[in-house]
Amino acid sequence: MNSSRPVNAMSFRQAITTLRSKVASASLDGAHIYYFNVFEDELEAAYSLLDKEEQRRALRVTYSDDFNFIVRYMPSAMHNEASAFWFQNVAFALIALVPNGRHLSMAPGCKFVGKRTYQLGGREKQGDAGVRPSNSNSQNPSVILEVGCSESLRQLQIDARLWIEQMLEVQLVIILSIDPPVPAHSNRPRITIQLWRGVTPLGPLSGEHARTRNGQMVWETDWTQQAGPFYILLADIFRGQVPLEYGVNDRIVLDSAAWREDIIEASGFRSQ
Repeated sequence: MNSSRPVNAMSFRQAITTLRSKVASASLDGAHIYYFNVFEDELEAAYSLLDKEEQRRALRVTYSDDFNFIVRYMPSAMHNEASAFWFQNVAFALIALVPNGRHLSMAPGCKFVGKRTYQLGGREKQGDAGVRPSNSNSQNPSVILEVGCSESLRQLQIDARLWIEQMLEVQLVIILSIDPPVPAHSNRPRITIQLWRGVTPLGPLSGEHARTRNGQMVWETDWTQQAGPFYILLADIFRGQVPLEYGVNDRIVLDSAAWREDIIEASGFRSQ
C-alpha cells in the first residue's frame, strides 16, 4: 500500500496534483490510501476537481480525525465486481421472498445506491454500494458495503464508525477485505468479512458532540477457503418498517458461495 501522510495543510490543487502522481505510479493490485489535509475553505474545490479525474470510478473519498481529505484508490476490477455482485445478490434474494415475485424486475420497497457522495459530519463520504427503503423521506442508506484490502482495513473500520456514528439511518456496515493469495493458498485470494453496528455508549451522554451510539464490529469471518452462511436482516434494510410483500420473512440469505467465486474469478485465480 502506498501512503502519503502530510502534516501541514495544503491547497486543493497541490493535493490533487500529488494524488495524480501517486495514482500514476501505483501498482494495479490491492488498495492504496493517500492522506491529505486541505485548507478547510478549499475542500469543496478539492471534491469538484477530484470528480474530473480520469480514474474517478476507482477513487473513494473519506476523512478521519487527523486528515480531512483521504482518497482510497482501488484500480483492480475485483473491487468493482465485488460491489456489483453484492447489488445483484441482495436484489435477487429480496425478490425470492415475495410470493409469485418472479415477474418483478426490482425488489419491493427499497432502492439501491451506488458510489454516491453523502455529507457526514460536515464533510463528504462515499461507500461502494448500499441500499435504503424507498418509502423513507431520507435519501440516506440503511446498509452500506465498503470494499478494500487488509492494508486499508484500519481506514475501512474508521469509515464504518463514521457511517454509524454520523448517519443514524445506517443500521449495518459490511466491510469486505480482499487480498492477494498467501503461499499456503496460492490459488485463491484472502477474503475477510466484517459486520459493524451501532451500540449504545456505556457512559452518560453529555456535551454538544456526544454520540448516541458507537460503531462496533459485531461479526467477522474468513472466506479464503470456503464461504459460510451470510444473511442481512430485513429490519436493517427497511429500518424496522418491512413491507407486507415479504410476509413473515425476517432476513435474506445471500449466495455467499457464488459471491466468493465471483471475487476469485475477477481476481484471476481459481479455487480448487
